[in-house]
Amino acid sequence: MLNKLFGRKQPVKEPEIPGDAFDKRLSAIYAAYGQKGQASPYLIQLGLEAAKAAAATNLTEISKRILKGEVNYIDIFPGEHYQLLAAVVKLQQPKLVVELGTHLGYSSLCMKEFLPADGKLVTFDVIPWNQFSSTILKATDFDNRMEQCIDDVTDAAVFEKYRSLFENADIIFMDALKDGVQEYQFLANFSKINFKKKCLFIFDDIRLWNMLDIWHRMEKPKLDLTSFGHWSGTGFVEWN
Repeated sequence: MLNKLFGRKQPVKEPEIPGDAFDKRLSAIYAAYGQKGQASPYLIQLGLEAAKAAAATNLTEISKRILKGEVNYIDIFPGEHYQLLAAVVKLQQPKLVVELGTHLGYSSLCMKEFLPADGKLVTFDVIPWNQFSSTILKATDFDNRMEQCIDDVTDAAVFEKYRSLFENADIIFMDALKDGVQEYQFLANFSKINFKKKCLFIFDDIRLWNMLDIWHRMEKPKLDLTSFGHWSGTGFVEWN
């Protein structure tokens, strides 16, 4: 299989994946040379500052909400991205953060914690937050600084309903299915948006198999921050 995939004719030893790894996924590596998107000075500086700030970011009060028996991913750094996400919000002080994929609310709360007083986080999902049994969200978390929208914004018509919201975003965090379909639909929709200001896109899981092609072909300035983010990949993109 490896010979066919990479065009090799000589024998290739099958990869040895640690059998005791808590989680393991198929991925690949490829050269930076020839990629269409290269890191801009802005992204490099932001990445350096965010990594340093993440190391000094304490999210213990949020991780205390995790139910007994569940893994505490929030306080793992590096290896998980929660401290990095919080650090980016702390540094950028965005007025509007949009998250695609609420799930259990870990990222939502970690980013909301460091919003400026007049900042807001709008998180999208197709399933309401209170339908996940392991959610760490509470009804009181949703106020004038955080809102959940239940809608499928991969649909172009639905996406259009939120055009004004997206146009004014400072940060967009994409943490959706990684099914090889949904992300392409998101990108097609966002390509039609004229942002009102500089917008930073943060992509989760860029090292997963279904995300490799998307990340490789991203023509915009981009920076892989996996070593200080999520073990499965974290990427910053200077969208406009």
